Amino acid sequence: MKTIGFATYSEEPQLTKDDLLVVAALHPLSINVVPVVWDDPSVDLRQIEAVVIRSCWDYHLKPDRFLQWVDTLDQASIPVFNSNAIVRWNFDKHYLQELAAQGVAIPRTIWIEPGAQADLATILREHDLAEAVIKPTISLSAYQTWRISADEARAHQDAFAQLVAERGMMIQEFIPEVTTSGELSLMFFGKVYSHAVYKRPRQGDFRVQTDFGGTREIAAPPQSVIAQAQAIVDSIAEPLQFARVDGIEVEGRLVLMELELIDPLLFFSYDPAAAQRFAEVIAQTLEKW
Repeated sequence: MKTIGFATYSEEPQLTKDDLLVVAALHPLSINVVPVVWDDPSVDLRQIEAVVIRSCWDYHLKPDRFLQWVDTLDQASIPVFNSNAIVRWNFDKHYLQELAAQGVAIPRTIWIEPGAQADLATILREHDLAEAVIKPTISLSAYQTWRISADEARAHQDAFAQLVAERGMMIQEFIPEVTTSGELSLMFFGKVYSHAVYKRPRQGDFRVQTDFGGTREIAAPPQSVIAQAQAIVDSIAEPLQFARVDGIEVEGRLVLMELELIDPLLFFSYDPAAAQRFAEVIAQTLEKW
């Protein structure tokens, strides 16, 4: 029986209900899983053969410490899934620039570096953005994310300037389809498509997270959309044990919002076979080490 760790955070010290489905699927494959709270110094890693990053959902609040922790695993020769290199590449949303340069559709985005003197109203006017979504480049779960119209820019300038003083920010064109069709999450294990979920915001909001009243349901996206997501995943040269492609369908085209490669919720409960698929990818990967 091999023992691996599923990395989590202090609010889910015994793992999420979703990930416990994978734990159960791994046991018949002779793989035991122990929870690893990533920033708990008392965790003993000596008997762990690999760490799968699963629900470290506070890393954006202490980013340097999180990257140091992943480095520590590397230094201890403990394999990390997805790899340290993937974590570092995916950590800051600037990776979207690289994907856009390869032809991937993303919303029009203006990147604001930390400490820049940036006037929100001027930026929206110069880029002809009637509505925009503002978020940090290192964030998750809609942290410090809000939607504004050009008319509201002056009222939000002080809050925006305060954030820019501390961190990189991004201003994205608002995609109105998110309020109707919602955002589509497509899950891949070992770069093979598994299943998909629609996430829709509550009436009057744009954030699809359940914390803000969003809803979820299993999705059956058209093959053309799956193929677009597959192409995004295939553009990553490194192996990926898991990936989640988040996008909005606009006239048949998948507009990429995020490529989640660090610790996305993978919605195992929405497909009875999904946990088994992921478990088999983990087992196959461990056999190669």
